[in-house]
Amino acid sequence: MFSLTRARSLAAAITLVVPGALAAETVQITFTNEQETGGIYLTPLFAAFHDGSFDYFDAGSSASAATQALAEGGDASGLIAEAGSAATGVITAPGGFPGAPVFDPGESATITIDLDPNSDRFFTFASMLIPTNDLFIGNDDATAFEIFDAAGLFTGDLNISIFGSNVWDAGTELNNNLDAAFNANNPTPRTAENGVISTLASLDYLLGQTTVAGTTIDSVPGANDLLASIQISLVAPVPVPASLPILGSGLGLLAFFGRRARRKT
Repeated sequence: MFSLTRARSLAAAITLVVPGALAAETVQITFTNEQETGGIYLTPLFAAFHDGSFDYFDAGSSASAATQALAEGGDASGLIAEAGSAATGVITAPGGFPGAPVFDPGESATITIDLDPNSDRFFTFASMLIPTNDLFIGNDDATAFEIFDAAGLFTGDLNISIFGSNVWDAGTELNNNLDAAFNANNPTPRTAENGVISTLASLDYLLGQTTVAGTTIDSVPGANDLLASIQISLVAPVPVPASLPILGSGLGLLAFFGRRARRKT
């Protein structure tokens, strides 16, 4: 006979053995070009949320084809493909150049994206600097920005400040601005550099360059000057763990067998 004691044991086993599963969370990402008028432009921001294994570049190594496409032309399609099953998105500016949604100085845009807290734990980003041959911003360390901890809990609002010293040179083209994307100065064919990814000492060489929008770069950030910022916040309510409905089922079983036990007495 199934006793009340055994029913209690079953309910306890159900609540203890089955782990809680978190539902999808929604986060909001805001990307801002912090430059003033006359400053550097930025291509749409590539954003990826992953398990910590998506490392699209390493300082001191040659750029992959996908990283090169991003750094030379702002093309994020290769990185999206490399990210595989990771949650990805591209933040485009509401204005930008005609036909090209790049971020003008001072421009900002926001998107939301649904994430799996268990697999989309870390944040990675990339954007090209305009008008340059192969300069970009991004995080070399794939686990630098943790959005959810190992238990799947949101770690808190994240504010990323990107300074002039955080700019990367892909090492794929010489920084001479010849035929650089969105640069109206020199249509001369670009020159391959065959180098490795490294940080850049100064952006001063961009001063005086003319963009296809008809503007002239007359201000560039120094090493400690803010270039761009990224804010990430949680916009969905914390989900109910899957163990709670299971606990309810266990309590229902307990009540059912309790009623049966009372009828037999």
